[in-house]
Amino acid sequence: MKSKKIIIFYPSFEDGGATENLINIVNFFTKKKVKVTLITNKNKINRVNKNKFLNVMVCKKNSWFFFIPFRWNIALTAMLNLLSYLKSNNQNSIVFSMQSHIPAIVVSKILGKKIIIRNSEEPMGATRYADNKILGIIVLISKFIFYNFANKIIAISKKSKMSLKKIVLKKSKIKLIYNPYIVNICREKRKRKSKKKFIILITGRLTYQKNIIPIIDSVNNLINKNYKIHLKIIGKGNQEIKIQNIIYGNKNVSLKTWKRNIKREYLTSDLFILNSFYEGLPNALIDAINYEIPAISSNVSGAEDILFNGKGGYIVPINNQEKLEKTIEYVINNYLRAKNRIKYAKKRIEKFGQKNLKNFYSEIIDI
Repeated sequence: MKSKKIIIFYPSFEDGGATENLINIVNFFTKKKVKVTLITNKNKINRVNKNKFLNVMVCKKNSWFFFIPFRWNIALTAMLNLLSYLKSNNQNSIVFSMQSHIPAIVVSKILGKKIIIRNSEEPMGATRYADNKILGIIVLISKFIFYNFANKIIAISKKSKMSLKKIVLKKSKIKLIYNPYIVNICREKRKRKSKKKFIILITGRLTYQKNIIPIIDSVNNLINKNYKIHLKIIGKGNQEIKIQNIIYGNKNVSLKTWKRNIKREYLTSDLFILNSFYEGLPNALIDAINYEIPAISSNVSGAEDILFNGKGGYIVPINNQEKLEKTIEYVINNYLRAKNRIKYAKKRIEKFGQKNLKNFYSEIIDI
């Protein structure tokens, strides 16, 4: 008999594309009259449909775990909440983990519950380019052990799926389902405020993973070659102060804090750049396609899916500033070709749209 009760494990409710995917999934399930319990650290009920099918369990930072990073603290606290909820509710429920999968797997297996995880990054890339190499290896080994106990694993890109196959013994557990990210396909044309400068846009978390500083250096080098460029950086993160210090006094680079709706920034830019060390399926790159901004991406997980192996944009090697700089220069000098590539990707953008919600529904509800 099909279950109609889903427990979504999402400890850290944060700004960004991952949360947008969560909201789309929750709203779709409740519309289907599936009872959803969302375990997270913030009650963002205003972002989801208010109805009798949704219950939000808010888990606050636990003082017992004061000595570990915030995200780990919240993950362990959420694990205790999940344990308590499953013990007090004996219904036939399924755990759907969208973050911090190992705690969710441990609790689910102890209590004999089925669990599906949505893997949001490419494990091998995340380990290779981890801030802390030792910790990265420990996390990878943990995934190799615990992921094999999951009933099903959802990969969100081809590269992520291939990476997961290296750590999951039963390959048939892995299903590729793209993010149900695009709600509305943009029909507006980009509106340039000024044609005096070529506007380059970066959006997202300002962290080591996003590898933003080489983009700044590349832009500065091109400006020294008399290219008129302005670089817009929009985001927040632990490298914000470092970036502020680097661009201090540079009128050709601006830094703005993250806000949820940055549609206007996309529509007034000429080029989008993603230069990450690793990703899962970068939603910011999907946004660039939706707003028809020519895009350059490092060869991370999801880049080939979104840019159609380079037919829809430009893919450069990871952490290769020389190639990145040459590609930016090429796009500026061959802008019509760049626009034609992005139009190719835009025509196929529905693969990252709402139709994937049905795939999530069938994979989870029919397990």
